Amino acid sequence: MSYRRSFNKTIAVHYSGSVSYPASQNGGSTSYSGTAYEDVTVNIDVDTIPFDAGVESCNNSINILTGAVVATEAAQIASIDLNAKKVGSTIVEGFFKTIRSEISQQIMELSQRIDANLMHLRELAKSCNSKQKQMEVDYNRISSRYLKIFDDLNNELSNRIYELNKPAFIFKKESDNQAIRTTGNDLVSTVTVFGKEGSKLQALISASVAKKRALDTINQANMFLLKQKNLENTVNQCMLNENIDAHIFAPICFMETQNEKNQIDKNVFLPDFLPQTDSNALIDSFKNLNWTTDVKEKNDNIRHYFNAEVNDAYTSNIQHENRVKEMITRIFDLNSIKSN
Repeated sequence: MSYRRSFNKTIAVHYSGSVSYPASQNGGSTSYSGTAYEDVTVNIDVDTIPFDAGVESCNNSINILTGAVVATEAAQIASIDLNAKKVGSTIVEGFFKTIRSEISQQIMELSQRIDANLMHLRELAKSCNSKQKQMEVDYNRISSRYLKIFDDLNNELSNRIYELNKPAFIFKKESDNQAIRTTGNDLVSTVTVFGKEGSKLQALISASVAKKRALDTINQANMFLLKQKNLENTVNQCMLNENIDAHIFAPICFMETQNEKNQIDKNVFLPDFLPQTDSNALIDSFKNLNWTTDVKEKNDNIRHYFNAEVNDAYTSNIQHENRVKEMITRIFDLNSIKSN
C-alpha cells in the first residue's frame, strides 16, 4: 500500500560581505554579516504496489509449496507406517515360525525320548515280573526246605527235651493215669481226701508265685528309683545354683534390596517368639555397626551348618534337585559375608 512521509527542517543560512560607498567626507566601505533561517518541507511519496504484488505472488508460491510439503510429508508418513507394519509383521511371523520350528523339534525329540523311555520301562516291567515270578518260585522252594528243616529241628528238640525231662514226663503220665483211674472207677469217694490236699498244694504254689512276682516288682521298682536318683544327682551336679542376668541370642535377618529405580529398601525380619521391636531402630543399629570380612572361624562354622542344611533339604538323587543343590552351593559366597 503506497504512503507519503513529510519531513520539516529549519535551515540556517549564514551570509557576510562588505559594501563601499562613494568618496565623500565620510566615504569608504563597511562590512555586514548575519544568519537567515528558512523552513523547508520535503514530501516523499512511496509507491508499494509492485512490492505488494511481489509479496502476494511469493505468498501464493509459499502456500503452494507448503501444501506440497504437507502432502509429501503425509505420503512419507503413510509409506513409513506401511513399511514399518510390513517389516514388523515379517519379523513377528519369522520369530513365531522360528519358535514353532524349535518347539516342534523339541516336541519330536521329547516324543522320541519318551517312546524310548516307555519301551525301556516296558522291558524293565517285564524283567521285574519275570524276576518276581522267579523269586516266588525260589521263595516257595527255600521256604519249604527251611520249613522241613525247622520241623526236623522241632522234632529233634522235642525228643531231646523229653529225654532230658523224662522223669517229669513219666510223672505227668502216671499222674494223668492216676487221675483217670481215680475218676473212672469205684474209688471216686476218695476224691475228697485228694481234693483237700490238692487245693492246699495249689494254694501254696499260687502264694509262692505271687510272692516271687511281688519280689521281682519290688526289685524293679528299687532299680528304677535308684536310676532316677542317680539321674537327679547328675542333673544337680551339672546345674549351677545361681541366678544371674544373661544374654539370650536370637537370629534376625536384615536385608537391603534395590529396585528398578535404584532405590534401596531396608527390611528386618524377626522370629515369632521375639517381642515386637521398632524396625527403624534395628535398621539404624545395623547401619552404625562396623562390619568386617575377617571372620575365618565364623565362616567355617557357617559353611558347616550351611552344608548340613543343604544336605538335609536335598537328600534324594533326582537330577533336578542335584542341579538346584549345585546352584545353591555355587551362589553361596562366604567372601561377601561380613561380621561385627
